[in-house]
Amino acid sequence: MISRSTKRLLAGVFSVALVAAACGSDDGGDSEPTDTSETETTEAMEEEGEPATTEAMEEEGDEPSGDEGESPSGEATGEPIKIGVQNLEGDPNGSFPEYSLGVQAAADYINAELGGLGGRPIEIELCKSVVSPDDSQRCANELSASGVEMAVSTINFFGNHFSIYQGSEIPVIVGTPITLADFTSAGVYSIGAGGGCLGVHTGLIQVATDEIEGLEDITVNKVGVPWADTPPGVVCYNDLEAKPLDVIAGTTPGDSARAGEKPDLTYIGVPIAPATPDVTPQATEVLEFEPDVIVFSAQGADCWNFVDALGRLGWTPDQTPLVLSGACLDFDAMAAAGDLANGIYLTSTENGILTPLDGLEGQHLDNASTYQSKAPEYGMPDDLVFTGFGGQGFSVMMNIWELANSIDGDVTGAAISDAFAATDGSLPAFGGSPLDCANAPAPYVAVCSAPISLVQWDGTQLVQIIDRLNAIDLVAGTELRPG
Repeated sequence: MISRSTKRLLAGVFSVALVAAACGSDDGGDSEPTDTSETETTEAMEEEGEPATTEAMEEEGDEPSGDEGESPSGEATGEPIKIGVQNLEGDPNGSFPEYSLGVQAAADYINAELGGLGGRPIEIELCKSVVSPDDSQRCANELSASGVEMAVSTINFFGNHFSIYQGSEIPVIVGTPITLADFTSAGVYSIGAGGGCLGVHTGLIQVATDEIEGLEDITVNKVGVPWADTPPGVVCYNDLEAKPLDVIAGTTPGDSARAGEKPDLTYIGVPIAPATPDVTPQATEVLEFEPDVIVFSAQGADCWNFVDALGRLGWTPDQTPLVLSGACLDFDAMAAAGDLANGIYLTSTENGILTPLDGLEGQHLDNASTYQSKAPEYGMPDDLVFTGFGGQGFSVMMNIWELANSIDGDVTGAAISDAFAATDGSLPAFGGSPLDCANAPAPYVAVCSAPISLVQWDGTQLVQIIDRLNAIDLVAGTELRPG
């Protein structure tokens, strides 16, 4: 059995897990989304104690900071800069209060210790919405009318709010991109680690067809693609899995260097509704296709329900490699699966701020220690610190602060927007891969971060297989395929 301390150590690797889960979750469900790994992480913290406090770090001469060089410091005293935050809260179909709490904690930290944004204290204008197209637009209208200079869209299931911000010339930062609008809207910068579904799902296809260690002697011509049958899942499958497979096969035109590389490549897509009790028929359909490799992204319970069904049909990871998204991470389920889990691959991300501090160094240590000490100090409830969306909210604001520091002149919403647009992957980013908004491929012009990494479960730990992989080239120059 895996100890809770081991779960805590490993869970930190997967800050992208909930991003991919958004493409695999059912936005019409009856309960608030949860993540098993984060629950275990919180329990482990209660048993083992919280990370080092800010005071303890100061005594040891290891003051955390998100700054890589000279920047303003101390309390911000200039004219406030109002930033709107649109977040889903209070709806059983999707409620993420930890997201806005992470945003507010970072804003308070920046105002008190980092000099605000160019000396301007951040004023957060929060609009809570339910999972409804109309309410999505209501929030955008209210925030636009309130005089915000820029907006943060945390996670939105519709993407129908961007046109309202565009009409008011308000730039938007997206923390967790899951819709086509998140990927393609002008004046929008989707900075979530792994590019949300775009980075994760294209990464799954790249890994399955070209990158897996140990498959060098296997010709991958058949790919099994079970997929989460939800509104976001339909888009993720059709546009970001089926389409890149068609590009590699040469049946769909695209600008990728791999276009037409495997003319014999075929695949089967098998929809799986969330929380289906028995997925034996779907597993049977996948295995009867006789795939060389299988990829799947869904919420954790659905992933391991599918693995169990495969196992009962005689499948093993040695027989047919299985690549899962980080959303499938569930250490209890992996332990229960035993040998069926050994050798399974999972996607991950780099520089995750939920990672325990032991063994970290450089920017990764700096970012993780800053978040883990400053978020609770500035009001983040202890039981929400180690949650993916809480960490993402904090990271969004820290990246806005870092970009504001690069501005030569007055710091305004428009100037910050220009700074995001100019990022080219050359500078570190807080809690993720370097931002590269300038080189986002058409039609995915809003994507600023897409790299993922790959690990493999060996029965006791996750083994790094690929440090960094960016696969959005697979859909460059293609037409959108929403379903």
